[in-house]
Amino acid sequence: MGSNGRSDFEYSSHKGNAVLICRDGSVLAMFPDTLMKMEEQFLLHLAVLVILLIPLCGQTSPVKQTLISKAGSTGYVSATDPRPLEQALDALQKKYGWGIDYEDPPYTSQSGSGGTLNAEFALIPNTPPDQEKTLRAIIDSYNQSKNPGRFELRTIASRGFDVVGISANDKHGHLSQQEVSLDSPVTIPVAPRSASETIALICEKIAQRSAVNIHLGVYPRNVLDYTSVTVGGNASPARTLLTSTLAATSHKIYWRMLFDPNSNSYYLNLHSVSTPKP
Repeated sequence: MGSNGRSDFEYSSHKGNAVLICRDGSVLAMFPDTLMKMEEQFLLHLAVLVILLIPLCGQTSPVKQTLISKAGSTGYVSATDPRPLEQALDALQKKYGWGIDYEDPPYTSQSGSGGTLNAEFALIPNTPPDQEKTLRAIIDSYNQSKNPGRFELRTIASRGFDVVGISANDKHGHLSQQEVSLDSPVTIPVAPRSASETIALICEKIAQRSAVNIHLGVYPRNVLDYTSVTVGGNASPARTLLTSTLAATSHKIYWRMLFDPNSNSYYLNLHSVSTPKP
């Protein structure tokens, strides 16, 4: 709800699809017609996406305020959010144009919500900071904090960097290694499809071999629905197939893979890289 007591979102429909819309008119998510015909499943997806995405509606996010600052040769990141590491990456994207992928570990409960992240990184005058060193410094600060989960930085050839959740508290409250869903080997036939159909198929194949569901959430429909790609592989890592699909669109797109413990589901959100403001 907004501060004035009104809902920050509304449900609408468009060409047989269900649409979740912010009060400011931006589209948060669109569901296919098949979900609308399964009322209980649709309402579950809608409720989970509201929980995950409502902070984006009708309010000023700390990312849009002074989140990244500098003093001399040191840069500072300060983020306060249920997912402070993701928020820090969003701020870096806006400031430097870095399209960095992010994946939650599979948290076992709402105790997966974090709080505050404060980190420092090195700066060189009149030069953008070194991306890898900056990301490693921020991830190291997060991993040394009391925030939930642990993350690692991976270098992806021809793409950049993925920030991957690898550990989370188990049901006994002990930090333990977790399966990384996008590392799952999946098989999909090599065939022409839209990029969005290909990504949805990758998600489906991961879900078939794991204990969690993966749903395609928010994405740039004008790009992924209308771009044909020919991607496939036999027992290929899902990450590789997803990366190949996005590369085939010739657009710069990064992902946010957010886990909801209540539904034991991931929501894969895709965003276009925006040009940093001077």
